Amino acid sequence: MKRLAICIVVLGLIDAGLHAQAPAIESSTRGPVTTDTIGRQYGAMSVKRAATDPDYGFTEKRPVMVKGGFGEGGHNVYRFLNALRGPAGQPVRYSRVGTCCKFKTKKSPFGEDLLEVYEVTYEGSTPKRMYFNWYDDGDILIPVGFSVSK
Repeated sequence: MKRLAICIVVLGLIDAGLHAQAPAIESSTRGPVTTDTIGRQYGAMSVKRAATDPDYGFTEKRPVMVKGGFGEGGHNVYRFLNALRGPAGQPVRYSRVGTCCKFKTKKSPFGEDLLEVYEVTYEGSTPKRMYFNWYDDGDILIPVGFSVSK
């Protein structure tokens, strides 16, 4: 009985650790038209420098800071995603997952906002979640494992 209790506790800790890796999504959108299709109308932004931090863009603690606020932030996410390619130049597909991770910012009219979350993939890869901040300034870099269009 003692071993069973220990196993249950260990499994619970493992499960908690797995769920701690991805923050809860607070809102989401799904439909027959993908955000990939909608987003292609915005072209690609110029991104020149590569990130060295493997967490850059892939965690809520290191989101891509696309700027633009409420008016252009969403369009800038599309422009960033349209610039991305796989490491060998493969086209990237993306889909909006939703929002998560409330944060404080003076640049939002609300004093706080949520990160946008997209799932990104290319042929031969497993989907990865990318996090975007529409409001705050920061370097816009090429995430580790990706390249950009020329």
